[in-house]
Amino acid sequence: MPLVMLPLAFAGLHAMQSSAQAAEFGDMTACLKAQIEAGQPIVQCVTELQSICLSYDAPSMAGADCYRRAKDHWGGLIAAKMDQITTSASEEVAAIAGIEVKYDLKGNLMQCDRMEELALVQKTPGEETVYTRLRCEATAVGMAYAKLFFQSSGLK
Repeated sequence: MPLVMLPLAFAGLHAMQSSAQAAEFGDMTACLKAQIEAGQPIVQCVTELQSICLSYDAPSMAGADCYRRAKDHWGGLIAAKMDQITTSASEEVAAIAGIEVKYDLKGNLMQCDRMEELALVQKTPGEETVYTRLRCEATAVGMAYAKLFFQSSGLK
C-alpha cells in the first residue's frame, strides 16, 4: 500500500481531467511550463485560467458555480499529478509530495475560512459570501496544484 494519501476533499475525484473542464479552463500545464521557463510567477496561471469566471456577474450563483468547477478541475489535476508521482518516483518522494500538497491545501483553505469569518462579522451570509468563498477555494486549490507542478517538474 502506498504511503501517499490524498486529502479527503479529493478522494472521489477521477485522476483524469475531463476534456470539458480542460477546454473551459485552458491548458494549465502549458501555462505553468511557460511561466517557469520565463522565470515568472506561476500563480499567474491560476489567475489567468480562472478569469473565465469573471465573465459572470459578481456576485452571482453562476459565477460561484464557475469557481466550484475550477476548484474541481484543479483538484483533478492534483490527483492526476499525484498518481503520476506515485508511479514514477520513489516511495519516499511520493510520500513527501503527498504531505506537501496536503498541507499546502490546508494552509490555503484556512485563509478562505479566515476571510469568510471576517466577512460574516460585518454582514449576514448571502450570495456574495458563497461567491467569495468559492472563488477563494478555487484559487487556493489552483495554487496548490501550481506549486506541486513546479516542485515536481524535475521528476521523470
